[in-house]
Amino acid sequence: MAGISYLKDREDMCKVAHYMWDRRLTNAAGGNFAVRVDDDRILISPSLMSERHFCELQPEDFLLINSNMDILEGTGKLSREGYMHVLLLTKFNNIKATIHAHPQYCMVYVAQSKPIPNITEATMKRGPVECIPYTKAYTKNLHEEIYKYWDNRRELAETYPIGCIMPLHGVVVSGSDLHMAYSMLERIEQDAMCGIFKNNI
Repeated sequence: MAGISYLKDREDMCKVAHYMWDRRLTNAAGGNFAVRVDDDRILISPSLMSERHFCELQPEDFLLINSNMDILEGTGKLSREGYMHVLLLTKFNNIKATIHAHPQYCMVYVAQSKPIPNITEATMKRGPVECIPYTKAYTKNLHEEIYKYWDNRRELAETYPIGCIMPLHGVVVSGSDLHMAYSMLERIEQDAMCGIFKNNI
């Protein structure tokens, strides 16, 4: 592993990938994430992170790319959702990490194309997790709809982690670093769980 770039960032990404799977914050149907580590340098999880690797990744598995999505380091295949990550990471000053995932309780809302309301204090300042218009998966149009969602909330997105629902697909969250993005993923999953069970207490 001698000479590998951004080793600490890669090690943190390994931990996040593991906990995404372990805590049912994504499933074998997909999930990917990226971190802006330097000017025009982004580390991104490889294609099939969940389906083939069950989110058990090594530091060298992450791909180093630039804003043109050229692979600068790594031998894996770039995720089909790479463009979505690049848009958010390059067009916002304070967004340095993005996660796309399929969390267990959030998927109940995703499947019904319904927003996840703020139910706990943990998300109150961050706004509800609302839906973008349904758009075919893995397309440039989908990625641009996600960017439009963030752009319409630019002041909030530059201040706090926020998230959105891709109807019938999954969720996307952002953060000022990887830990904040991961925290947002867990927070909206808790809101989703509380929303589902609140009428059964």
